Amino acid sequence: MANTISFSSSGEDQEHLPSWNKHTADLQEKVLGVAGGSAPAGVVLDAGVAASAVANDNVVLGGGAAGATAASVTSSDAAAASAAVAGTAMEVIRMEEGCNLVSAAASAWPTRGSGSLRRKNVSVASVESLDSDAGDLDTYIHTRVTYDLCIQGLTYKITTSSRSWMGRNRHHDHQQQERILLNNISARANHSEILAVVGHSGSSKTTLLDTLAGRIDRSSMQGAILVNGKLMDDNFKRLSGYVMQDDMLFPHLTPRETLLFSARLRLAICTPFKEKVYQVDALIHQLGLTKCADTQISRVSGGERRRVSIGVDLIHNPAVLFLDEPTSGLDSTVALQLMQMLSKMAEDRACTVVLTIHQPSFRILETIKNVLVLAEGCAVYHGPTTAMSEYFMALGKSFIPGGPAAVNQMNAVEYALDIIEELRMQPEGLEYLSEYHKQSGSTEDFIRLPPKQDCAWEMKKTVVAMKHHYFATSFMSEVLVLLHRNFINVFRTKELFLTRVAIMILAGLTVGTLFIHAQHNETGIIVRKAVFIFSLATLIFSSTESLSILLIEHQIFIRETSRGVYRTSSYVLAHAFVIPPVLLLLAIIFTSIHYFLVGLVAVPNAFFFLVFVYFLTLYAANAYVAFVSSFVPDVTTGMAVVSAATAYFFLFSGFFIPRTLIPKYWIWLHYLSLFKYPYELCLKNEFHNLPHVNWGTVQTPSGSQSISSQDVLDSMSVGHVHVWLNVVVMIGFVVGYRVLFYLSLCMIRK
Repeated sequence: MANTISFSSSGEDQEHLPSWNKHTADLQEKVLGVAGGSAPAGVVLDAGVAASAVANDNVVLGGGAAGATAASVTSSDAAAASAAVAGTAMEVIRMEEGCNLVSAAASAWPTRGSGSLRRKNVSVASVESLDSDAGDLDTYIHTRVTYDLCIQGLTYKITTSSRSWMGRNRHHDHQQQERILLNNISARANHSEILAVVGHSGSSKTTLLDTLAGRIDRSSMQGAILVNGKLMDDNFKRLSGYVMQDDMLFPHLTPRETLLFSARLRLAICTPFKEKVYQVDALIHQLGLTKCADTQISRVSGGERRRVSIGVDLIHNPAVLFLDEPTSGLDSTVALQLMQMLSKMAEDRACTVVLTIHQPSFRILETIKNVLVLAEGCAVYHGPTTAMSEYFMALGKSFIPGGPAAVNQMNAVEYALDIIEELRMQPEGLEYLSEYHKQSGSTEDFIRLPPKQDCAWEMKKTVVAMKHHYFATSFMSEVLVLLHRNFINVFRTKELFLTRVAIMILAGLTVGTLFIHAQHNETGIIVRKAVFIFSLATLIFSSTESLSILLIEHQIFIRETSRGVYRTSSYVLAHAFVIPPVLLLLAIIFTSIHYFLVGLVAVPNAFFFLVFVYFLTLYAANAYVAFVSSFVPDVTTGMAVVSAATAYFFLFSGFFIPRTLIPKYWIWLHYLSLFKYPYELCLKNEFHNLPHVNWGTVQTPSGSQSISSQDVLDSMSVGHVHVWLNVVVMIGFVVGYRVLFYLSLCMIRK
């Protein structure tokens, strides 16, 4: 059936509609050209034409007075205004550009017209028909489609190796063991509802949530996850949000800044900045963060921090939201407020919410529609929350002292977990639970599974995602936003910055006063070598201080890129551009203090070149630490790796043993050393600018001979060093470690 796209509003509300936009006028012409301009409206924003839209399974976003006239969509601005009038979400996706022309959060728009909001969510079939009728149409209207998840026989196994020791000689034997984390689970999560996954610790609650969110490799699973009856693919992650159990947020940003940066990255670049700010303000009000909106996250409470984490994934109005233990660490009042907010959000936005929870209270259970109870990876109950008591009372009357009366002393989840724990202590207790669950027939009656489909994990086209991978904004826009965010973080990390400045000042004063007024003699040669090697060691070893911050950023990066917020390349490029000004300032401070105290060559070019060499050294060391942070699990391991590798670089720098005396089987470490090239440049810069200095005399068979600066350089294997070649190599270190940083992040994402 052909489709047209139209909006309507009351005459009172039409004054809010802005001027038309040619880009979307072309879009309308293309759509109507294919559709023929007939048939009922695909999107209706008026109660007066609601009946025809409902009959065709289309969207009704009520709000205007009955009998209002319909106006064809010819502007993204008009669409935004119409969506604002209706008080709901409407999104136009241009697939060839990946550009969201309009993206308005449902609850973020206040009702600006007469009448009340009434909604009927569009079916998948109506979106498919629009796409199929259009043929080669590269643009389609993506309304607020709802998504129902259906799990069919999901099984996830991992293989572990164990080592056993035998006999006097302590021989060991490797054994491969298979562990089942998810065992043939079938369930369903519906839109506008909360599905809570409960169970004891170790029951694979988080594993199931990670599986649904696409955080586990699907090739290692059996069964299927269907979205609106079709197999889920990787594009689904872009339509969903995932809130981790740990609140991975930048501590020096405020909630408002955190949400605004998320909006700038997740909402389309075509969305005006004022609209993004408006949506952020509305979301802050909805989450109850008004009082702490401008307080740094490191100073807000745990409940407020958790709500900010949820808001980060709500800003783009996801159709499906996954939350891992959202009430963990919160007191009962804050936990209840959070669950009430999630329940209201699921209903208002027609959002599918799946979360894990440990032991909900009576009042929290009232906010949950359906429950999936797991026991060691097996489903033992799936159905409405209200039916749990009766189900487990019938099951547990023979196992729990007091029988059914025990449920009066606890809520249904606590009662269920007690029964599960009791049965775990008995032989084949969990098998009995699983069989009882299957024989009860509650699962089949509740989830109403569709006809069995091909369960192979193949990349197939579905209507739950766009046809291609697109990011909300352009590459350059991502870089600028991330650069802005990184700059604020660096600027507000005053403790780290001031610590590094203090180290530079202290090290400069120490070197300057220890080797003050170095003479032009043989002792002066040794002094200058010591000054340069100690300076480089200070610069490189002090760079490890940023490791802890980089590891925090790394966790945030994984969370954001796993949902398709931005490109890995954008993150790496922004990270590389934000730090140079700070490093240049540190190099200037350090050089200015010790340079004149030691009495190095009084030539302006030599001074500024030494600053440049120190800057490159700091930049290369920072790139090296960033690369290490991308694959180490924690700060302790990272410090061990960085310190050990840096010590080897220091040993093979050429200071302790000249290059000509290093054995060939170790020479490769000399060329990989971060110390080698700046050390040679420092020596070359100093002695090359003192060509007429006599550094002493040496006895030769022909008599006494003075030592020139070139002789000093030759004795240290630096006489034939090409200055700009070393500079290029140091720049190569910077670029090379950044490339390795990028490749490592790409591998970790996979």
